[in-house]
Order: sequence, then structure tokens, then C-alpha cells
Amino acid sequence: MAKAKSVKPKTKKPTATKAVASKAARAKTTIPQLEDYHWDALNCCGCKGCVWVDHVYCSGVKYGMRCPSLHEYEMDTYSAIGRNKLALGLLDGTFEFTDTTLDIIYKCCLCGACDIGCKRNLDLDPGMVLETLRMRAVEKGAGPLPAHKRITDKVKQSGNRYGSPADKRTAWLPMGSKVAAKPQVLYFVGCNSSYKNKEIAKATAGILDAAKIKWAPFPEEACCGRPYYVAGMANEALKQAERNIAALKKSGAKTIVTSCAECYKTWKVDYPKLMDKATEDMPYKVIHITELAAEKIADGKLKPTHPVNLKVAYHDPCNLARYSDDWVVWHGTRGKWGVTEPPKPYRRGSTVPYQPARDILDAIPGLERAEFIRMKENTMCCGAGGGVADTYPEFARNTADHRLEEAQDVGAEAVVSACPYCNDNFFYVANDRDRPIQVYDITELLYQSLTGRDK
Repeated sequence: MAKAKSVKPKTKKPTATKAVASKAARAKTTIPQLEDYHWDALNCCGCKGCVWVDHVYCSGVKYGMRCPSLHEYEMDTYSAIGRNKLALGLLDGTFEFTDTTLDIIYKCCLCGACDIGCKRNLDLDPGMVLETLRMRAVEKGAGPLPAHKRITDKVKQSGNRYGSPADKRTAWLPMGSKVAAKPQVLYFVGCNSSYKNKEIAKATAGILDAAKIKWAPFPEEACCGRPYYVAGMANEALKQAERNIAALKKSGAKTIVTSCAECYKTWKVDYPKLMDKATEDMPYKVIHITELAAEKIADGKLKPTHPVNLKVAYHDPCNLARYSDDWVVWHGTRGKWGVTEPPKPYRRGSTVPYQPARDILDAIPGLERAEFIRMKENTMCCGAGGGVADTYPEFARNTADHRLEEAQDVGAEAVVSACPYCNDNFFYVANDRDRPIQVYDITELLYQSLTGRDK
């Protein structure tokens, strides 16, 4: 493995030159630039609010950490603290991309735990430092990693991460589904549920039918572009966004429903981010099936009546929960002490759908819901996010195993999530490491309670 260049014992302050460079980059592209987050990297004080569960909620050392990569590698290098220093080095010319620096950059789940944790105290944007680090690696020809490249090549060639035939993408659609000729809602299924975990797509279709929603599968659906984004391939992610938005516009529909947390966050946050627009200014609205189903249960239009006798712990997917606040646009200046003009709005993970899934589970007769010790904004990622499951599978599996142990410690018989990638990682580890715990997607349990059928 190549060695990183040594770091000079000094840290440069932001200069007018860097501000000008950032503005020039902004004039050429809508894509976020690493220079835009120089202040955030520079002002990380290493307080570790990004990695530890806030002491108000912390139950002890065993489940006191929320950063998967620091938990796995036990060095600050593999946390937002170390990655902020790496960003400074790249901006100041004291580091370069090597095998070591790429390992540090990509061994991150992009789960948002550090970002939300930091904003409890310092109002920095470490999450964007991590994302733009990957973009810079690709821009300089150092990234993406080979495993990411293999997957993105499949997306480019076949429209999905598995390289499966595009004409088989809707093969999951159950016979008799009430697909509308003029839908009000389009179901964006995602690669995983289209080709792999088809039971999630089937259950979602059943829920939409039971709620009497005028829906149809997304026309000419292709990957949302998440594999491009997590690899740092921002230009390709933007092209995929434009392609999908054009297909949506052609359909005439304005609302998208997803059953995948990664697709949800990609449409809601990353598309507007790549286009330098606010979520509220996009020509569509995206909702997760948990949001829609919880609303219909509250209105009495969905009635889960069949008992599901099970004690479950609900795992908050990072991309449905803390990291899915609406994207907001800010182009301003910083004055003394970093004061922003105009005031910079921050995404704190406080206006996201934590509750709908819990309301659904509470409405299912016979089902008992337990909470993880780390939940909502303090949730530990399943380990699969940020492309980690593709590039560092052992790291991903170890994180999932730690999470399943936590579920067992709160007495759960099953883990329930709302993301197919969380479910994949949990299911593999539960079986591979002989953990006596079941794994479900929330759509499966709701569909079972609505119909009395488990498929």
C-alpha cells in the first residue's frame, strides 16, 4: 500500500483566494465543491460530539458510539475528525490521494451520524466534507474504488446495479394489481426490490391497492443513481437525476412513493443538491411508503386487523431518518467568528419521518414494539450504507452484528426496517453468525396484517 505524504505541522486559514476559487467552481457547475466546506473542516475541534451518543441519551459504553467506522477501526483517523483533517490537507496541498487516503475516505457509511451530532453544538457540515472528499477523489482520477466502478458500470450498461435485464424490472408486479391508467402516484421501486427483495415491492403494491391509491409503477424506471453518488461520481449522478426527472415529467405525475430509504433520500436530498436547488423547488414530491401508510391508517383508510404476534425493534434507516431533511440552498459569506450573512439554515435531522413507521407497527394487533438503545438521530447505521457493503463487506457485517446484538439486548425477536439494504445486511449476518433473530421489512408486516397473508 502506498504511503501518504507527511503533513506539515501547520494549518492554513481560509483565504480570499480559496473563496474566489470556490465561487469560480460554483459558476461552472451546480455540484457541491470541497472548497465550499473548507470552513467546516478547519473548525472541527475534535470534541467527538460527532461520534458519541449525546450524554443525555447515552446508556453506557457498549452502545455509546454512533460512528460505525470509528467503532470498527478504533482510530480517530476513521471518523469525521480525521477525515476533516484529510480534507484540509488536500485543500492546502499537504496530502495527496494514495491507497491509504482512499481507504480512509471510503471506509465511511455516509450515515449522517457525525453531521447531526456536530450540529448539536458547532453547526458545522462534516457530512458534506465527507461527500465532497469522494467527489474530489473522482475528479482527480483517484476514485472510485474498483468495487464501486464494477457496480456503476452495470448501472450504465443495464440501468440497475445488478446488471439484470431492463425489461425484467417490473417482473415483480403481482397479477391483479390495480394499476391506474392515469396515476396520481408513481411507485419508484428501486433496483433492490425490483430484482432481489421482490416481496417488498409486492407488499408495497398491496398496501397501495388497499389504500385505494391511484398508482402505477414508475415508467421506464432505472436506478436512482445512488451508486454513482456514494462513489463520488457526481457528474454521472447528476445525469441519472436528469434522466429520471425527465421520465417523471413525461408521465404527468407529481408524486413519487418509494419503499427504499436510499431512493427516498436520493430523490429528496441528493437530486436537488446536485442541481443547486432546494427540495421545495423541485417539480415533484417524494414520500416513503411508511409516511403514506401511516397517514391512511390514521384516516381509517387502511385497517390492519390480522394479528402479528411478534416483539420487534424498529431500526431507523439513515437515509429515511436523520439524513433526509429537505435540502436547502445557501450562498452567502462568513464574517468574524464565522457569522454567516445571510444566516445559514442547517439540516439537523429534526424534520424527518421518524414516527410514521412506529405508528404503523403500533397499529398492528398482536405486535409489541421495543426501541433500540440507540434510536432516531442516535441510531447506529446497519453498516451497509455509503457503498461500504460493496467495498468492505466484513466491516459492514461487523456493524450489522453489533446492531443485532443490541436488538437482542432489548428483548426483540425480530428487527424491522424500511430499507432493503438494511434488511439484506441484517438477514445475511443473522444467518451467517447464528443470531436467533428474524428480519423483516415493515411493508411485509403491514401487508400481512392487512390481508392475513405473509406473501
